[in-house]
Amino acid sequence: MIRKVYALVAGECAPDNPDSPQHQEVLLGGHLYGSIIKEKIDDWLNGIKSTIAQDVRRNLGGIDFVDSTLNYCCFHVLSTI
Repeated sequence: MIRKVYALVAGECAPDNPDSPQHQEVLLGGHLYGSIIKEKIDDWLNGIKSTIAQDVRRNLGGIDFVDSTLNYCCFHVLSTI
């Protein structure tokens, strides 16, 4: 890289075109935001998973995976789509 700078200053080569594909960033802003959101959702789901696992291990007895409130909310949301 330093040789290219010296050659550019000496006039032995032309400056690179900034629109060239080799100068485009691989990670665009949307990809970065997507990665951050994916990581946060993954952390959130892992927290829910560990909470459910702890409740099952403790055998609290009141664990209901088919909650009527959740079913109502899901039905209401899906019916509006």
